Amino acid sequence: MIYSFRPKFVMKMHWPQTRPDMIRKKRSLSLDNLKLSNPQKAAVARLLTAQKNKYKKLLHETHERMHIIADLTTSLEFWYNVNGSYEYVGRSSEQILGYLPEDFTRGNMRLETLIHPDSIEEFRKDRANALEGESGENVEYRLFTADKKVKWVQATWNPILTRKGKHIGIRISIRDISEFKQCQAFSRSYERLSLTIANELEEAGIFSVTADMVLKSWNIGANKLLGWEREEMIDAPVSKLFGDDAEKHFDAARSMDCGEEYRAEFVLLSKDGEPRSVRMLFLNLCNHEADLYQLTCMFRSAE
Repeated sequence: MIYSFRPKFVMKMHWPQTRPDMIRKKRSLSLDNLKLSNPQKAAVARLLTAQKNKYKKLLHETHERMHIIADLTTSLEFWYNVNGSYEYVGRSSEQILGYLPEDFTRGNMRLETLIHPDSIEEFRKDRANALEGESGENVEYRLFTADKKVKWVQATWNPILTRKGKHIGIRISIRDISEFKQCQAFSRSYERLSLTIANELEEAGIFSVTADMVLKSWNIGANKLLGWEREEMIDAPVSKLFGDDAEKHFDAARSMDCGEEYRAEFVLLSKDGEPRSVRMLFLNLCNHEADLYQLTCMFRSAE
């Protein structure tokens, strides 16, 4: 006999459903939600207001200190927001560019419009890199001032980040290097002029030596007296002329004070291997720290 069992009932589980009106809404915290008496609410409100004013004052003082430090720097400071507007422009903008800071921060003046056409592409590239968080140092641009003069400036780009690393803008520090560039150009022109004049002096041999005892220049007169061509002597050690005693011969010349002269007779090695007796005058050139930069040597035959 086969028995079959059929359950008389099936238990169904009914889970309680949450009604929308039963959902507890998160309430914002305010004085109205707190169970405080009116005097207590007034006291808390005064405390919060005092704290708020204190932090606003600290923020304002920090902002003022930041501006004072920027104003006291020798460079011109531009601070961009990430949207391209100017957060701050240093007071030296009037001295360097001929424009007031307000012309940039409140007016329509843009630094980009002052950049020389020869420098504008590099300026835009450096600014874009700064907006991406990169830095750039000692970049040189040419720009126009308010009176249409051209100036050389040296710029440094830096991204501005919060303590948490959020990128909030960029800073460009600008220094006027126009006088330096002018002196640099004059120096190069004077050097070319001096070398040209020296090269035309055929009756006297003239060459220059660096502080590392390497020949830097060689004129026609030196070529005629010793036979060495200019291409053979430039960047050659002075031992090519003075032999193994070069250091000993140059010790006295290198120990001279700036502006001194030193005269002596030497025996130089000619290209044909024959020694040549010469009378030589040493003139030294020092840098701004009074260190030897170059020796200029003028010589004539002593025979």
